Amino acid sequence: ASTGNTAVADTPSGMDPAFAAQFEKIQRTFVSGLPQRLHDIQQAAEPHARHVALHRLAGAAGGYDFADLSLLARKTMEAQQAGDDTLLQQALEQLAQAIAEAMRAV
Repeated sequence: ASTGNTAVADTPSGMDPAFAAQFEKIQRTFVSGLPQRLHDIQQAAEPHARHVALHRLAGAAGGYDFADLSLLARKTMEAQQAGDDTLLQQALEQLAQAIAEAMRAV
């Protein structure tokens, strides 16, 4: 079952061990790309580019069983859409912290 944390999720019971090992490898690959994703989000030249990068992160994180990270990416998109720079900066900081935690966990 999923831990719901940003760390690599637990293997669901009943999952084929070979599939579970492959999924874990894919998760580690995803996590290794998180610093670049964060950089792209933080350095986006215009709001649409940031929105697209956040949307992609939210979807990928959810697909790779990183529910908290997906939620934070969506929260950051909402802050941007609200036009609240303070809220956006707070959300970006939380996102960066969650990515750092995921990097330490693998």
